[in-house]
Amino acid sequence: MSKKLMIMEKAIELFSKNGVESTSIQDITNACGISKGAFYLSFKSKDDLLVEITDYFIKKFIAVQNEILDDSIPVNEKLPKFFYYNFRLLEEHYSFISMCMRENFQPMNNEVIQKIKEFNTVHNEALLTIIHQTYGEKVEHFKYDLLLVVRGLLISYTEFITTHPRKYNFEQLANSLAEKVNIIAEHSTLHFVTEKLWNTKSASSFVEMVSKEHILYLLRQLEGQYKKTPLIDESIHLLMEELMKEKPRLAILSGLASNLQKNEDFSMVVFLVRQYVSDLQSVS
Repeated sequence: MSKKLMIMEKAIELFSKNGVESTSIQDITNACGISKGAFYLSFKSKDDLLVEITDYFIKKFIAVQNEILDDSIPVNEKLPKFFYYNFRLLEEHYSFISMCMRENFQPMNNEVIQKIKEFNTVHNEALLTIIHQTYGEKVEHFKYDLLLVVRGLLISYTEFITTHPRKYNFEQLANSLAEKVNIIAEHSTLHFVTEKLWNTKSASSFVEMVSKEHILYLLRQLEGQYKKTPLIDESIHLLMEELMKEKPRLAILSGLASNLQKNEDFSMVVFLVRQYVSDLQSVS
């Protein structure tokens, strides 16, 4: 384990136990058995640490979404797996997520807020894709209502689990929630959220995120960090080269994204590349 990851994991442990505001850098360095100087070699400040922790969790959630979006998963299993994997992540990081919900954690760091906004945008687009893969055109007119139903169930049951801690059968829970969504998808006749209403605020920001320029920006941030892992390092450079072409080859982009999928650091890149390819395929 790298020193940076050790600091993050110890910080998450202390934040879970004592709260973010009550945990000092000194508390974190004492728990890690390192000096403050060693801390500042990895993080500029506690705010910077919070940004990295936020990014750490976002990568995990997007990696789960990428796995579910993969064509190898049967369409009837996508929604149950979406619920199941999200609750498994809750179980793995129960103390910290429980603390965030219990204290109604509101980050003041602008970079943290921006990352959370970007994640919510990506989370929604991934869910829309899962809904389309599962139900097809028959839910097209009320897909945004269905998206809000899925998110509402996920948030409500997460809150219930964090306030009623015990061992749960997440497979049973996931199937139960998927059944509820199926009933709504099959029998709903009215809808409230139109595409125009939905896109009033969120559409332009997601378009910017799926642009070649933004994907290249994310790749440049990771460039040079994987020289000891030749497949990843080469895939990064080939992906950047392909994206810089006037007409990138979509099959090449998809293949290179697959090379990076197993590494959580690239979960956002993989999702955006696949969305970029999907968007170009839909207009060709």
